[in-house]
Amino acid sequence: MQQSSEVRIERKDLPFRVRIVRTEEHLVRAINVRADAYSRHWPNLHSKLRIAEDKDRAPTPLVLLAESKVSDEPLGTMRIDTNLLAPFDLGTQICLPAEMLKSTAAYVTRLGVKQGPAGTLVKLALFKSLHRYCIAKQLAWMIVGVRPPNDREYVRFGFSDLVPGGALLPIPSSGGTPVRLMSAEVISAERRWKESHNPLYEFMFSSYHPDIEIFSSVSGTWSQARKLPPTSLETDNPDTRSTESLGIPIV
Repeated sequence: MQQSSEVRIERKDLPFRVRIVRTEEHLVRAINVRADAYSRHWPNLHSKLRIAEDKDRAPTPLVLLAESKVSDEPLGTMRIDTNLLAPFDLGTQICLPAEMLKSTAAYVTRLGVKQGPAGTLVKLALFKSLHRYCIAKQLAWMIVGVRPPNDREYVRFGFSDLVPGGALLPIPSSGGTPVRLMSAEVISAERRWKESHNPLYEFMFSSYHPDIEIFSSVSGTWSQARKLPPTSLETDNPDTRSTESLGIPIV
């Protein structure tokens, strides 16, 4: 009897989900975990980050949120901005390399992960989400601003200095704290990680993680398109108020 040649893709379930923030309730959760994380390393920004920033509700940036599948507890968050519609604010503070000025890019800010045993895994999942999103949006570069000694971790992620010499510079999102600006090319990341035998390669590029839900196939309010303003009937209904749309289009 001829054996089936069907190959099954192995799925790797995570203890949490990563999704795009699409309601005010989810944004509050992201803000809380973000503020708590920044209070440990960026005390100058703690009070400011207790409330939503303009970019959290702007049409272009996305806020990602990781939540426990058991308790719904927020575990991590990241905001992704792009230069598809307008230049980065970063460009008004420093002179970006010519290749960056003429290329599409994602600028990562407000990364925050809750302390605990799942912290490292949550951060990896957020960066996998970032990379997959960049591929989907045809973004050529990923940019981050990192305060030492955390920059060593980004070197492990394949990032290198955006500014020659790795000079520390204050940028708007850092509240004046000097950071190391780093960048990584999106398309070549998979090849570079494989050639360097990076121990994270399988997680980032080979494993299928259905709990990373950042595209339009996701069901429920997480993937709803931009909504019209609620009617008076909807406004009077507490079930609709708690999930008010942030007006983010389907990705």
